[in-house]
Amino acid sequence: MFKYTYLHLILLCLLANMSHADDSPHFQIGTMYAEKIQGVGLYAGLEAENLLTNISGYIDATLLISDAYDAEQPVFGGASVGLRTALDVPLSPYVGVGFYLGENEKEVSASHDKIDNDRDGFIDERGEMTTDNLLMTAIYPELGFHLKFGETFSIRMMGRYMVSSFGRSHDDWFYGLSFAFGHD
Repeated sequence: MFKYTYLHLILLCLLANMSHADDSPHFQIGTMYAEKIQGVGLYAGLEAENLLTNISGYIDATLLISDAYDAEQPVFGGASVGLRTALDVPLSPYVGVGFYLGENEKEVSASHDKIDNDRDGFIDERGEMTTDNLLMTAIYPELGFHLKFGETFSIRMMGRYMVSSFGRSHDDWFYGLSFAFGHD
């Protein structure tokens, strides 16, 4: 419960700072690919530049589809909040860090968990399955390139290494390409 309260405080601080950034927040929309789970999807959000000198902050929502992850419920997603470097040059590499909170479902074997998961009166049957990872958090470092075209349009290519709250076997690389539109 503490980490969710902490997340809410971070979100409130970031939203408050976004309203005081040098420029209006830029709208971002992009595609994302999750390597291990072979998920593809979209993300959209807001990014405010110069929250601090050379630092931008963002909030985005992600929706992915992966039948390799869960064939029954292949759609999942969540929200991210983070900070990135923001050099004021047309082509700039950047680094960032963020926090993800989302719903992720995955069926896993329940044949050795000492629970009657399918409620048929038998415990630990062969082939018995259960749903795991209903709510997941992750922290991630982010690396990428930012290419600006004037003051109102940019392209970003990035990679995030999601460090999952469910252990290292659930960590994954997410790659993305996004377009940002803004007004000054």
